[in-house]
Amino acid sequence: MKENKLLSPAAIFLLGVNSIIGSGIFLLSGKIYEDAGIWSLLAILCAGLSIFVIAFAYANMSKIYSKNGGAFVYAKETFGRFPGFIVGMVTWLLGTVTLATEVSALLTAMKMILPNLNSLLIGIIIILALGIISYFGSSIIAGLDNLTSFMKIVLVLVFIFTCLWLVRGLNFSSPNLLTASSANLGGFKGFLSAYGTVFFFFTGFSFLPVNAEKMKNPAKNLPKMMSLVMLTCLAVYLIIQTITIGALGPELTKTLVPAATAFSKIVGSIGIPLFVVGICFSIFGVIVATTFNTPTILASLAQAHEDVPMFVSKNNRFGTPTWAIILTTVCGIALFLSGNYVFLSGLTVFMSFVQYLSTGLANIKKKFLLIGIGSVLFSLVLLTSFTLSVLILGLGILILLVMIYFVVKLDDDEREKWLKEHQEKSKGADVNTVKRL
Repeated sequence: MKENKLLSPAAIFLLGVNSIIGSGIFLLSGKIYEDAGIWSLLAILCAGLSIFVIAFAYANMSKIYSKNGGAFVYAKETFGRFPGFIVGMVTWLLGTVTLATEVSALLTAMKMILPNLNSLLIGIIIILALGIISYFGSSIIAGLDNLTSFMKIVLVLVFIFTCLWLVRGLNFSSPNLLTASSANLGGFKGFLSAYGTVFFFFTGFSFLPVNAEKMKNPAKNLPKMMSLVMLTCLAVYLIIQTITIGALGPELTKTLVPAATAFSKIVGSIGIPLFVVGICFSIFGVIVATTFNTPTILASLAQAHEDVPMFVSKNNRFGTPTWAIILTTVCGIALFLSGNYVFLSGLTVFMSFVQYLSTGLANIKKKFLLIGIGSVLFSLVLLTSFTLSVLILGLGILILLVMIYFVVKLDDDEREKWLKEHQEKSKGADVNTVKRL
């Protein structure tokens, strides 16, 4: 049997960049400028360096546990079943929230050229349609991922090299460094809000360790590539934010897609729809990939009998997990309806916070003290940046997961009994298949 081709370091790098650079820098640059003025650049730098420390925490654990799973595996192997279940479910929910957030991002971008768009109805239709498509499986995902990666690189390069000439030093030298809006919020509080928002720009990095077994020599290559990916994305974000501030100044807070507005100053009115279409195409690729990958996370938890009901992992005749798809689609729609793009991006960061905190604590348990303590501290700082609504919903979800665990969890004897029955059924199915052949 032909072995699956493992990802090379270069492929890991491209996968990481495509996973991290998404809608955030294009749609939220105005929001962080509104919160922190030109200090939004410092917020990007501080958040990037904080994430870099957290990425090292993941890298440390990947050297010990080189199998798929990321934060879920680290929590389970270090602290046991209960923390493993919580972090595993949060990993699935992170994918689900990301799906809802990116659909909201897509519609937010589209509103710049179609202001009367019925966002709620179209968002529900998109999530439902992709859930139905994922039921039948698809072979186009890899090709679409490569195409959207290319689009993302082109967008970034085109923006930088066309809009660099619009930068004006006057937009950085105003004595009133914070906007009136952020002054109402409070200088330091505005900075913390921007700092927390920027974490959303980097949340995709935590999905890299989930695919560790698909990589060549993950214990060696994953830490190196994660570091290179983080530095690359940090540099890209700083450059894009610098250009948008320098090109638009206070006008930055008045547009849905600041990069498109800046681009239109070079090529004229056609620049906005052209750039928005490019952004939408890139975001849609992330949405499709998330739709197909997220149910797999939930099904994998059930297959590993991590106290997730076994029927969730059952595949249909197309080889896809029906109930995992249904649950992902329903939860995706519910989360999409729970708030706007800014709210959902904050909820995404909250789900990531749970992973970061558990991985930092796992580092401390494994005697990686400096990185572990740093990761825990940076994770806890995030708590100060969340809005009350994000905290309430995020903590409510965690409490619900705790309740679910004690309702559905199986004791060791039941787990062994299920595993034995499942293996016998699988053997019987194989025998019947051979007879039919």
